[in-house]
Amino acid sequence: MCLRAFIFGSHRLFFFLNIFVLFPVGLFFFYKRTHYRVDKSRIVPSILTRRASSKHAAPCREVNGTANCSNSNTLPPFVSAESTSEEGLLVPATPERANIQRGYVTPQQVYNLLNAEAGQPALHDPNYILILDCRSAERYKQSHLVTARASVTVMHPELGCLISCVQLQEFSIILLYAEEGHSPVGSEEARHDSMPLQRCFFQLSTLGMDPVILLGGYSAFHSLYPFLCTPRMILLESERRSLTIYPSEILEGALYQGSAAQAHDYRIIKNLHITHVVNATAESTDAFPSVVRYLRLRLNDDAQQDLSEALPAASRFIARALRGSPGVPGGRVLVHCSLGRSRSSVLTLAFLMEQRCWSLLHAFRWLKERRGCAAPNAGFLRQLSDYEEQLFGERLTSLDDIRL
Repeated sequence: MCLRAFIFGSHRLFFFLNIFVLFPVGLFFFYKRTHYRVDKSRIVPSILTRRASSKHAAPCREVNGTANCSNSNTLPPFVSAESTSEEGLLVPATPERANIQRGYVTPQQVYNLLNAEAGQPALHDPNYILILDCRSAERYKQSHLVTARASVTVMHPELGCLISCVQLQEFSIILLYAEEGHSPVGSEEARHDSMPLQRCFFQLSTLGMDPVILLGGYSAFHSLYPFLCTPRMILLESERRSLTIYPSEILEGALYQGSAAQAHDYRIIKNLHITHVVNATAESTDAFPSVVRYLRLRLNDDAQQDLSEALPAASRFIARALRGSPGVPGGRVLVHCSLGRSRSSVLTLAFLMEQRCWSLLHAFRWLKERRGCAAPNAGFLRQLSDYEEQLFGERLTSLDDIRL
């Protein structure tokens, strides 16, 4: 009887311990994590913040369950004969999106994550992104993604998580990568590709994290962005603040949008192979006229600024630069204003509308997914709405649907 009473009393004690101690603690950590993700929503693209509602949500809007690297960015960035009606108006088109396996992000998405800005560069925040290199220690020491840590310093094969789960909860994004690989998580092919990555992925998932995997691995990223790979281990916030932040990539290997400071950094111009620049400022000079072709528009970030000539001029300039000419391959264009938010955004949107035949809403959503800080002023948006009617013969977008 005494033993039975003791056992019964222990069960009651454990029950009340769960109700009054463990449950509130769990609620605190859950609130802390979700609250932090909401605070970070301005710098974490919606493709990643939606992971909270589905453990392996797709990084692109259209998902068919297969890993397919096709991307509409490779399409000709200008209007074809089939894009116009008999009246000479554009025929609206819908952006084509890559079909990416759930739980993966593309190298371009990672590039834009590393260079995201919201008031200040997101990468300067040590709790913004945790990148875990799941390759061998030797390969990590040779070169890795900037700010990446060797996975075994965080997730030990036998001991599990080597940092507190509270610290792990602080990160807005957890990114894993192997040397290469496109196989679905958990498949036999994936286990063969990289056992350490698979083990790390499921360890983190067990802890309630939502890690994503770099599609194509280090090899795919390095082939496109070698300047964002380094042998240096960068952990301290002071070291992060010394990193170069690059313009956002709007169309892969073609169109970029950023700030005047970035347009004046020759290392950025060289690394991105920029051949043409649209300078939308009235105050910033053309930094490298001997090596780069410029379109200077001298706009003010003022809702009353007239854009009737600037929008078609910028669109034509960008299209010609990307198309190239006989014997001259297409180039790469950087569109910039002072901070890369308002004036540059309105010019980028006009190009996407006119040369891709996208409605203002489709163009805006495309831009915001790649440059979260893009925010054209209200007067610019109204003029873009007028431009949409001029291009398509009708207003396709309600400005009430535009969310800055």
